Amino acid sequence: MTILSLEEKMAILTHEERDRRWKKIREAMEKQGLDCLLVWGCTGRFRHFNASLRYLSNFHTEGYMVFPLKGDPTLFGFLGGYPTPWVTDNRTGHPNYSKGISERLRELHLEKSRIGLVELSGYNGEAGFPHTTYISLTNTFPEAVFEDATDILLEARMIKSPAEIRCLELGCEAGEKAIQAIIDTAKPDVKDCEVRSKMMDTLFREGCDISSMILYLSGKDVMHGGEGGMIWSANPRIMEKGDIIHTEFDASFMGYIAQFNQPFSLGKPSKEWMDIFNVVIESVNNALSALKPGMTVGELNEAFLPPIQKAGFIQRTPNFHGIGLAIEEPFSGFPGQPDYKAKSDRKLEPGMVLEFEPPVISQDFKKGTTLGSPVLVTDTGYRLLSKDWKPEVKII
Repeated sequence: MTILSLEEKMAILTHEERDRRWKKIREAMEKQGLDCLLVWGCTGRFRHFNASLRYLSNFHTEGYMVFPLKGDPTLFGFLGGYPTPWVTDNRTGHPNYSKGISERLRELHLEKSRIGLVELSGYNGEAGFPHTTYISLTNTFPEAVFEDATDILLEARMIKSPAEIRCLELGCEAGEKAIQAIIDTAKPDVKDCEVRSKMMDTLFREGCDISSMILYLSGKDVMHGGEGGMIWSANPRIMEKGDIIHTEFDASFMGYIAQFNQPFSLGKPSKEWMDIFNVVIESVNNALSALKPGMTVGELNEAFLPPIQKAGFIQRTPNFHGIGLAIEEPFSGFPGQPDYKAKSDRKLEPGMVLEFEPPVISQDFKKGTTLGSPVLVTDTGYRLLSKDWKPEVKII
């Protein structure tokens, strides 16, 4: 991917794209009887908590947006007064955001209105909208009605526009180059940290965001990134023949997350590892063969399971989830987080982008992997957003 200039990036996410999103959100607000949304975002969990705020602003900041049914939205961030791509009214809010928000609500004469709060629920659950701000606003406006409106943004974000798909395709181009960088660098007698450094360097040189998530772990007994890779910093140890490298990383372009789950083996894998790899490849291929619009989340989830269950492996993370400005709906389920209840009867629609990542973990919890990349649901089936990626283990 040739690194795009700021002007070229803005030509992807245009004012027409802004107007499409704002219109869609306001139609949902009107249907729910809401006069305004208060949208919160922050840089938590690899900046995924910023997804709804960025969806409406096309700007990476943390803070709040006052998004009225009628009138211009206002963005409250760490600093105000700077130009942003889509929002003209930018004000400072830090450290007492509720004060600025209250002033704006009064300007809009919304003291007795119905106000929807975004990031009160959904997969992020209690990690969302700050309690201090909520208490301050409800005390300041006792005659207003505050209610959860998170679903308005979650539903809108699930179906991707051509512009959003293009951002994900550009991220995939960078992600494939990062995979190739690992293949070119990893070999016995090379420091583990050199491999990860080359991967990170490639992503940044290809124009990816600094927020790109990178989970990486290597060795003879290793878990996939979500289970063990995220807790490890760069490792200076010398790599050896037979080492396994597992990566789970985001090639994030303009906030859009092209996520890859890619394992590697330095030389021929052991039989135990080969059994794991064969199962995860079969699981992905089963699901790709089954994927079509109109099927339910539960039906697609079931397509992943036969080879994993037959071999007796453990699962803790989702077989797939939505991907865009964050990991998002639809989720296949989350065995390791049983309090999260997936909407298994939700039907898959064209324009949804799914990250396939079935986990395959040994019974002794010493070896495990995932495999996958972004998959677009189309009118007739699916399309991999990566040009050359295939569901396979890279043997170096």
